Amino acid sequence: MFKVSTTVQHPASNGKNEEERRKEQLPIRQRLRIWDEENPDEIKSILSDVSSIGELSNSYTRPMNVTMVDPEIASPLFDGDELGDLRSEDADINPGDMVELSSEGSRRPLLAICLGRFNGYDHYYTSSGKWFSGLGVKTLFVVHNFVQPAELEAVTSELPSGVTSLDTLNILHDLGHNPSRSSGAPLLRNMLQFAQAAEAVYQANAGTLDASSAFIGDPVKHRYLTLHEIAELLLPKSYQKDGKFDPHALYAVHRALLHDEVFFRPLRQTGHKRSYLFEVSPLSEVRIVQRAESLVREHWEREARLFNGQKGEPSPMQGFIENAQRLIDESRKNREWTQTGIIGPSKSRATPIVHEWSPTELDILKFIELWASYQKFPNYSRLQCFGSAILRALDRYQEAETLSASTGWSFLQEIGWIPSWEIPARYSIRFPGVDIKPGGGYIRPYFGNLERHLRSDTQGPARRTWEGLTAYCIDSEATMDIDDAVSLERTTDPNQHWIHIHVADPASSIQAESPVAKYAELIPETIYLPGHFERMLPTSISQDWFSLAPDRPCLTFSALVDNDGSVLEHKVTRGILKDVVYMTSEDVASAIDGHREDPIVGKEEVNLGPISKVKPANRSITRPGDLDSDHKDELALLSQLGRAIQAHRLDKGATPFFQPRPEAQAYFDHLPQEGTSKAGFVTGDPSIRIAYEQRSGTDLVENAMRLAGEIAARWCHDRGIPIPFRSQPRAIKNAALIQQYTRDVFYPLLKAGIRPDDSQWRHLRALIGSDEITTTAGPHFTLGVDMYTKATSPLRRFSDLIVHWQIQAALAEEHRRGASLVGNKDDDSFLPFRREQLDRMLPMIRVREKQARGLTRGDGGDQWILQALVRAWRFGEAPIPETFRFQVVHLHGRRSVLGRLDWFERAALLRAEALNDVLRMADVRVGDVYEVRLKNVNVHANQVFVEAVRVLEKTGGQIPTTPKGNDAEALRA
Repeated sequence: MFKVSTTVQHPASNGKNEEERRKEQLPIRQRLRIWDEENPDEIKSILSDVSSIGELSNSYTRPMNVTMVDPEIASPLFDGDELGDLRSEDADINPGDMVELSSEGSRRPLLAICLGRFNGYDHYYTSSGKWFSGLGVKTLFVVHNFVQPAELEAVTSELPSGVTSLDTLNILHDLGHNPSRSSGAPLLRNMLQFAQAAEAVYQANAGTLDASSAFIGDPVKHRYLTLHEIAELLLPKSYQKDGKFDPHALYAVHRALLHDEVFFRPLRQTGHKRSYLFEVSPLSEVRIVQRAESLVREHWEREARLFNGQKGEPSPMQGFIENAQRLIDESRKNREWTQTGIIGPSKSRATPIVHEWSPTELDILKFIELWASYQKFPNYSRLQCFGSAILRALDRYQEAETLSASTGWSFLQEIGWIPSWEIPARYSIRFPGVDIKPGGGYIRPYFGNLERHLRSDTQGPARRTWEGLTAYCIDSEATMDIDDAVSLERTTDPNQHWIHIHVADPASSIQAESPVAKYAELIPETIYLPGHFERMLPTSISQDWFSLAPDRPCLTFSALVDNDGSVLEHKVTRGILKDVVYMTSEDVASAIDGHREDPIVGKEEVNLGPISKVKPANRSITRPGDLDSDHKDELALLSQLGRAIQAHRLDKGATPFFQPRPEAQAYFDHLPQEGTSKAGFVTGDPSIRIAYEQRSGTDLVENAMRLAGEIAARWCHDRGIPIPFRSQPRAIKNAALIQQYTRDVFYPLLKAGIRPDDSQWRHLRALIGSDEITTTAGPHFTLGVDMYTKATSPLRRFSDLIVHWQIQAALAEEHRRGASLVGNKDDDSFLPFRREQLDRMLPMIRVREKQARGLTRGDGGDQWILQALVRAWRFGEAPIPETFRFQVVHLHGRRSVLGRLDWFERAALLRAEALNDVLRMADVRVGDVYEVRLKNVNVHANQVFVEAVRVLEKTGGQIPTTPKGNDAEALRA
């Protein structure tokens, strides 16, 4: 898979000088060290059996390489104005839970029991008797409450107590400091018995489990099933108790699935806390992998015969090799190949080359796409070598350090299969049931003319016409789908006012089981990834039918609020808007003189290429000068009431913080329109602008939208209506700790304009835990509400549309009965989604939501920023610093250092060999600041590599000596 170049020097004669004879007398290890120093470049790219972050590992020399979760230093706790949910599920693991420890480079997993979280780090005791600590684990399998917390005390009593730095923990691990086997014996015995029970289940059902594809696989479509659903298909019912499988039975199925490197793929980053989803490959995809493997073996066997002087027929791969070489050579006349995971920018206007690939060639390309684009195979998989073998056969990537999937990605760019600016995350974060259109967009199944499936407004006769009220639609000029507005209604009591949040009402014309609904569910959130914008609903439906405008239907969430911000009454009403005013947030802030000041604001900006002007809005925008005094008074009062409501939320623990994130925008207006059907050889490159996002000028909208979510949740809860409630169970358990931490640590930093560091963010995340989406209402601590759902974006978010369908059905049922449903507990027969059905749907909805958000706000957006970095650094398209400040965030043992650059907060990796004698790995401490320069950028792998220039700041810290016996007790003081 990797290039190995060795040179052995043979003496021309038997005559040896004194120096050579002296070397021969040295011990063999010392002679090897001398040879290694004299021949530093003779052997390249031998895989380590302990891989660094993001690399392949040599899992045959050391099959177990446990990797703790890497800190998500680019992943925010907040996503814009609301709590983000891009975090992993490790925050929900508690002391006594058992997990499966594994890593991307690991062929064999270990079982481990969570010991707890001390001093900001998670601690685990493994089935091999080892103690691990870190920032979480990569796990796909959890058994909650495997042992009781009291059973952990014998082990935890032998761990360092008090404040212990990561440096100290790493040294203790290196020195082999572990709890005694006698202390851990009960835990080891429990884990062994569990593993033996799982093995017994596997042996009893090996015939079925080893041939699972015959029972589960679809000929052409991917399937998405939870582990429990797969177990129901493969195991006898005798393994179930009360409809649930024993954990050891599920683990037997889990291990059997992961042994198959082609057919099953766990959706690692998007799992539901109770059961991860597995992507089950179609049989057609499996055949492509098998066909490619056969072609590669046949080709290299032929090459071996030719090398030995034997003759033979050309291999079926030969035509592919020649055609690919021709396209690569043509591409390099206009675009430089690089090791950065993308090819260089266009040098001149080139004539597109169109090549029709044969069926055999298409099989090879589809295999490379599975390997390099979808990154389907684990890093330890033997299938990795077949992609590398294809690249080796092309004889065009001699300069590549490794023939890895990143090189395969740049190969697809060079032959025009994908454009040079394609975003790898679009493939690695794949939406179930949706195909990717190379160059931009997605391909959902064809449902015919969707507009013909829209029904007339069934709620029309029951709608209230909002005469005499002005609905303010406050959004940016670039927004195309207007799905919310706010209005004020005065009462006879000057201290009480109705706040109405009017929301677009597609649920009144789109049936829950219609093709339009199925189309929307596949991409459950509008994708705002630059260059790949994709609406949840078609433009012809979202804009032309339901985007808020005069005489359009709406669903209105209303609250009667007093001047102190207390909600006295709430209701939900079907209505028709009349007087609609469109404004931007900045114009509203100017009109009411209510600009908010954020203590932390990013001001950096980088531009590559011509930046397009903002296109005119598709509606008439009202400016501050166009408003009369009544309108200004209403907006000012809405803002005042919203802040009063928010003050109550803050008292209940809401977290009032917005962290500006760097974001990229891409512009394609200047590019020529001609090109191939796959858009791979288009001349020119998109312009890119990177800047910190700015929060809207006023908090009026966000306060109102949160109020609507609270009203919707309360209204449905009172009537026993199951909807996707959003809650934070762990945060409620840690409410006192969160309030103390935010009051004493977080808020003082924010008010002083100081950005909390990564350890402070991690600690807060650990206390808060992750959001849950369930049909049971519960408190949402960071929003400061007793219950919450999302209900204000039904044109852009599928879960909001579900809420609207349920509410519309409940309103219709109340109208039919002539009575309120308040107090209803069990009757859900009149709803489009009964509780049991919605419980089955929510895991997949959560997967799709996290994928959509991760694509836009996570890896997808980050890869646009890295593309800009490559073009600025390698090709001089924009000025960037020669060196950067690099703050150490985390240590990967003694192999590498993860840190943050002072350039748009990019994560970067500093390897031990790139320290350049500036300092030793043993001297690196979390919090250190070094001056570094770029060494490489890999857009495909989402990685930045740097090398040290000098030390700028050092943090203190003692290095302990080797603990002996009870001397380890000294480390706890």
